[in-house]
Amino acid sequence: MSENKKTGVIGFPVDHSVSPTIHNHWIDENQIDASRYEKINVDPEQFEEEVGRLKENGTYGLNVTVPLKELAFSFAEELTDVSKQTGAVNTLTFKEGKVYGDNTDVIGFQRSLDKKTIEENITNKRCLVLGAGGAARAVISALNNLNGEVHICNRTYEKAKQIQQDLQIKSEVVDQKDLGAAIYEMGFIVNTTSLGLGNTENTMVDFSQVGSQVFVYDLIYNPKLTKFLSEAKERNVGYQNGIKMLIEQAAESFRTWHNILPKNSDVLMNKLEGL
Repeated sequence: MSENKKTGVIGFPVDHSVSPTIHNHWIDENQIDASRYEKINVDPEQFEEEVGRLKENGTYGLNVTVPLKELAFSFAEELTDVSKQTGAVNTLTFKEGKVYGDNTDVIGFQRSLDKKTIEENITNKRCLVLGAGGAARAVISALNNLNGEVHICNRTYEKAKQIQQDLQIKSEVVDQKDLGAAIYEMGFIVNTTSLGLGNTENTMVDFSQVGSQVFVYDLIYNPKLTKFLSEAKERNVGYQNGIKMLIEQAAESFRTWHNILPKNSDVLMNKLEGL
């Protein structure tokens, strides 16, 4: 059993996060002696100072969301192989006087996909990743694990090239101006950017040019149907938001901190639907 461990999620902003609902549900369900999981805003410019203070105040574990995952990678003293591969950390653990960094986004993304989508849209198919941040690094690694043919596109071409060099995974970088010609052949398109969040318009993908075989995935889960996914729905192609990935990556973090791998359930999904 845990000994009143303090855990939470950090981001900037982090107000939209539903991670507390997930973790606190599992804490209660498994009758774990732990503090309530909280969300904490951390300014990227004060990352080391603020996270250091949380560590000194007895925090045991932190989930890390945008835009802090690469800062967390640099902050961690001990890294798992998967976090080294991605160059990003979404789970920090403070124990034995050290800071441990892991990336559960890779396995979280893989587990969020059903067998049919993997077989029909990813394996040996062209997969387009939009974005070049910490989440993109995890998704690219996961798609590579599933034998997808990875293509990367970012508004800033140089950042996409940098992620390709850093990951050392076979991939192609697509210039945004050439995206229209390339997009029809994609079997899978995943958005790892803030496109479609709030009032942000989708300015990268022209859905009139996608093929009928494509499956569209958006890591954003709030709102459930982003403008990006709305356009996919209008094209009558398969689509999915990021809630399953959020739950699956959270489960791995939870296991790291509490030595229990929790399960998704209708009760938890109903709680999230009600938010």
